[in-house]
Amino acid sequence: MRFFLHFLLLLCGPSGLLTGTQAFVLYKDQECPPDWTRLNSRCIIFINERLRFSLAETFCNLLGGNLVSISNALENEVVRQVIRAKAGSFDRAWIGLHDRVMDGTFLWVDGSNFGFEDWASGRPRVGTNQDCTEINFQGETWNDQRCGRQRPFVCAKYVKSY
Repeated sequence: MRFFLHFLLLLCGPSGLLTGTQAFVLYKDQECPPDWTRLNSRCIIFINERLRFSLAETFCNLLGGNLVSISNALENEVVRQVIRAKAGSFDRAWIGLHDRVMDGTFLWVDGSNFGFEDWASGRPRVGTNQDCTEINFQGETWNDQRCGRQRPFVCAKYVKSY
């Protein structure tokens, strides 16, 4: 897993010079708790406990963060690989994107700007009460889903500044 992520970053990092995308720093360090992975200024962790979206967000809040927000393709891939390493198989997991406030207007629970998206074909479906977002590994894309479904999830929190 570690080799793959380092390879991915070596492969994708230089391409950022050509594409203008930001390269990410991914490593374990003393600023992230054990079992968390550092990704730039955040620590992320996959929780393989199946909860409804709102309870997953509450769980992440108790850990000092939120459900993960994703701002570009590289970060999306890193989150997927962290899940894959811990889940042991392809699975669906909550990320922090929803349109519960206004149908069709997606927001990240941590207040991050919504710009990057990786929806499966035909998704999201507006007006269907599928207001929360999961990473769907069968299609390796995002899927809108009913928030009451139980899924594992990914939490993120910012590294403490000293």
